[in-house]
Amino acid sequence: MDLSPVDLINVKMFAQRVMELAEYRKKLFDYLTTKMGDIAPNLAALIGEVVGARLISHAGSLTNLTKCPSSTLQILGAEKALFRCRNGCE
Repeated sequence: MDLSPVDLINVKMFAQRVMELAEYRKKLFDYLTTKMGDIAPNLAALIGEVVGARLISHAGSLTNLTKCPSSTLQILGAEKALFRCRNGCE
């Protein structure tokens, strides 16, 4: 099965785009790691940069996150599963 010239061009463009997105993702992760290290180093050390950033995002701000009781933090991480189970679990 041979690829037509048009298909080959499309495959090359797609591969190039995938490479660009992978590089962008790496840069974004490096940026997140740096920012979390500056803004919330203890949180980043305890649970990691990505999870810490997600918790801050769910809470709305770092200040709001610090005011949350532990039971609320537990729900923040499991919100999607909780609501999925509430709507469809038996």
